[in-house]
Amino acid sequence: MSELPSSRKYTRNEQVTRVIFFGSLALLLLILPFGFVHEKASRVSFYLCSYLCAAGILLNFKDIRSTLFNSKIILPGLLLAIMFTVWSLFASYNKIPGVDNGLLFTPAKRWFLATLIALFTLWGVKKELISKTLLYKLTWVSLSFAFILSSVYGIWQHINGVDRIVLGINRATLTAYAYSALALAMMTMLNQINSLSVRFTAIILTCLLSIYIILLTETRSAMFIHTLLSVAIMISALWRGKLIKPLPVIAIVIAFAAIATFGKSIIYSRVDTTQQEITRFSQGDDHTSLGSRFTLWQSGLVAIQENPLGQTQVTRNTIIRNWITTNHPDSFALEYIDVHLHNEFLQYTSLFGVFGFLILLFFFIKLIFDNGTAGIFSNPVSIMAISALLYGMTDVLLTSIEYIVLLSTLILLASLNSNKKVIADKR
Repeated sequence: MSELPSSRKYTRNEQVTRVIFFGSLALLLLILPFGFVHEKASRVSFYLCSYLCAAGILLNFKDIRSTLFNSKIILPGLLLAIMFTVWSLFASYNKIPGVDNGLLFTPAKRWFLATLIALFTLWGVKKELISKTLLYKLTWVSLSFAFILSSVYGIWQHINGVDRIVLGINRATLTAYAYSALALAMMTMLNQINSLSVRFTAIILTCLLSIYIILLTETRSAMFIHTLLSVAIMISALWRGKLIKPLPVIAIVIAFAAIATFGKSIIYSRVDTTQQEITRFSQGDDHTSLGSRFTLWQSGLVAIQENPLGQTQVTRNTIIRNWITTNHPDSFALEYIDVHLHNEFLQYTSLFGVFGFLILLFFFIKLIFDNGTAGIFSNPVSIMAISALLYGMTDVLLTSIEYIVLLSTLILLASLNSNKKVIADKR
């Protein structure tokens, strides 16, 4: 099959649609490489891409509707966009001037625009506006270039004295979560390489480099979770390749030991800090990162019990402040209430109620177990969703506007790359 569709005469609408499709695809492929070195350039590419996709959807609306329900990766993000919008409208109606009402219109907009991009792109692939072979190559180029560029940039930042690297994003923790998703996706996609020796060499090198970059962010949850998931991917790859033998295992252990040696000062520092913070909390002092999280989680459960069907952020924070003032006077957690509760499920349930909990649960179940690509640890969409779920145990990611752009793009590109039949043609 040739990489370009067979030549024929196109109607004016088809010609315009093809121009829009290739323009939006070019912008889509630029989002990730820009995202880790220059957030603004990535954001501009994302918005321009979404606007072109919206125009393409309007031109082909009747034909494109079925794709919304046939694709398995579109609905989870769309439901988040709807939930954020409905809750923000309710909170706006009940907002209190002069305080942070925590409105989520911007995250809602980004999830909605991500839905438009996925919808139009998947439809265009289904209509064979581009061959699967060419698309496969282009997605590989975008993802590989993003990984190499971000890794090199991270090392450059470290060499130039940045204590906790942030790449092109403004927070080290968010950088760790997004970079981890990219690296984990790359490791699973490398399983497509036919040569066993090349495949496992590439996976191990990608794993080791990514762990080192994660160490440079000094994000504790990512240091542990990313390493754990990386090991799971490698074990899965060894099992599928029937290579669980002493020599490969010893080589992996030696490689991990080498990385641990390079980052031992960071590892020792973060482990020591963690032990101290847990000890201080057990003694009634939550004036630490972990201690304040423990208090926030306790108070979040209290807020959920008060209003299980949801509430505004101002109402929730009032309940939390009253509980903390009574039970943990002078708590450090009071500094973070207006940010979030540092747990995705507690954050959503405390604001959006049980429906928010169910929608978030659906988001993860759908993307982990039913995303249109087979497997779990050999499936890039599944492994990225698992990482988001685990990181969400100690932070809130899915309302972060930078993370939404990167994760939604990663999911779409990985899905396009991994699934030879991207959308089941049910015509």
